[in-house]
Amino acid sequence: MTYASADLEALISAHSREVHGLLMAITRNQAIAEELTQEVFLVALRKQMRPGPGMRLWLRDVAKKLALNELRRKRPEALDFSGSEPPGGSPEAAPRASFDEELAALRQCLAELAEPDRKLLASRYERQEPLEVAAAGFTQSVGYVKQRLFRLRKRLPDCVGRRLGAREGGVAGA
Repeated sequence: MTYASADLEALISAHSREVHGLLMAITRNQAIAEELTQEVFLVALRKQMRPGPGMRLWLRDVAKKLALNELRRKRPEALDFSGSEPPGGSPEAAPRASFDEELAALRQCLAELAEPDRKLLASRYERQEPLEVAAAGFTQSVGYVKQRLFRLRKRLPDCVGRRLGAREGGVAGA
């Protein structure tokens, strides 16, 4: 019996939200969580896993292992719980901006992007179009679109951080 793409589609349809949610909770990074979610289902594909009893727990276990490996590889300091303070110092040392402030900063950063970049983000995240559809709409390869999205996901938090830092420092409109 051969492995059917319908099996993989059924796995993804039934479990992708939960797997992604778990990975977001562990990594606290949208880009990493998305990459690892894809990797979890690639592991299922390689092992020709089919929907059935125990699949939910198996996928969660794979997701946890991949996330911890990623965190160890990229951010080993994030896993060091030996100190009394959380990574980055005490929570009192750096007051966190409110959700509304972060959202306003993100909107400003999005407004500063070039029109094609805003359209690409809307295509992928607002309308949740598959990468293939986004690539066809921009007459680019899927690889290009993936790389462009990766770079945008990296730029936006940096921009938001700069805007929030400028507000705390009393500099308006930086």
